[in-house]
Amino acid sequence: MSVKLLTDELDIARCFAVYQELRPHLSSADELVKRVITQFTESFQLAAIFDADNAVACCGFREMNTLAWGKIIYIDDLATLSSERGKGYASKLLEFVIQYAKANGYKEVHLDSGYQRLDAHRLYLNQGFNLSCHHFQLKLS
Repeated sequence: MSVKLLTDELDIARCFAVYQELRPHLSSADELVKRVITQFTESFQLAAIFDADNAVACCGFREMNTLAWGKIIYIDDLATLSSERGKGYASKLLEFVIQYAKANGYKEVHLDSGYQRLDAHRLYLNQGFNLSCHHFQLKLS
């Protein structure tokens, strides 16, 4: 099982089934590709694990520099196809991002997770993450 950093539109499109489970508002592979390509200009990166032709797990992350935490990596998305869970894919992607952060001089790795995602919380805690804050959101429309 190897992790691949994606730059090719075809590879990004092959992540659509994974992303559709995590982000059901995404309507098509084309929309995913357009949004990821746009986010690439904002330091976003997309890593994936493939089984044959399609992605089975994906992790989107970005570089940030904040007053609160300094130079960090923020994980936007971490998802595994529901049919492929329990095979270590998410752990492998987390390990990849953590090693990337260490190798590039980042001080911390951060992420948000929905309250209902108990299995994900267990994974993050087992990987050494701490539950350090709440994330608040105000929708403007």
